Amino acid sequence: MLEVVNDKSEIFPLGFLEIFRNLEKLEVRSSSYKEIFSNGDIVKYAPMLECIKSLKLWKLPDLKYMWRQESEMDSILQNLEILEVWWCDDLINLVPSSVSFQNLTILELWYCRGLKTLLAPSTAKSLVRLEKINVEGCEMMTEIIASEVDVAENEIIFRKLEFLSLENLESLTSFCSGNSTFKFPSLEDLFVIDCPKMKIFSTGVLQTPSLNKVRQKRGVDEGFWQGDLNATIKWLSKEKNVQSFEEDCDHPVMHHLG
Repeated sequence: MLEVVNDKSEIFPLGFLEIFRNLEKLEVRSSSYKEIFSNGDIVKYAPMLECIKSLKLWKLPDLKYMWRQESEMDSILQNLEILEVWWCDDLINLVPSSVSFQNLTILELWYCRGLKTLLAPSTAKSLVRLEKINVEGCEMMTEIIASEVDVAENEIIFRKLEFLSLENLESLTSFCSGNSTFKFPSLEDLFVIDCPKMKIFSTGVLQTPSLNKVRQKRGVDEGFWQGDLNATIKWLSKEKNVQSFEEDCDHPVMHHLG
């Protein structure tokens, strides 16, 4: 395991990894990087990067990309199992759309306030081993899987995903607004907490055979269900609006006349 802290460089010094040929866990914190993996010498360092199973990026306020759209870099983290990104407010794009993560099991994104979508559909299709998604505090995020314009119907199967949490996402309108078919055969735990603009889960065909509730509180097993996931999200949205209206009526604005 390697931790890199308080580096003022703009690009992560890949050459530094040459002395860590069996590196499995990389944690980068409180540094000034705009990119983690630059295209310059990526072929040279690819064998070392392929060993990494866990990547955690914390408090990187200048980070715009993990890496840019470059075909020769699409397989540099093929054995990655855990990806956590915290407090990276300038992040424009988590990974290029051409990237696949066939071994990823845990994906967590916290308080990346500038990111508008989490993944491209092509990357989402590759997540055949993903078990957990946790997204919280990303105030500009409008959808988790980006919708694609002028694309024929797409089928995305999260075959092993058991846990999905969407929390404190004030701009989120849906998991995906495109026409993709989503299948979640193993999904049992779904949290939707403080997502005030979310009125539907997805607009395409949706299958969640193992899901029987949507939870709105941590540490509470109780949830809500209205026959299917989209109907439940719609119902919760209406209930929230009714509750907000009732609260406004209970606390009328006082007008003071001079």
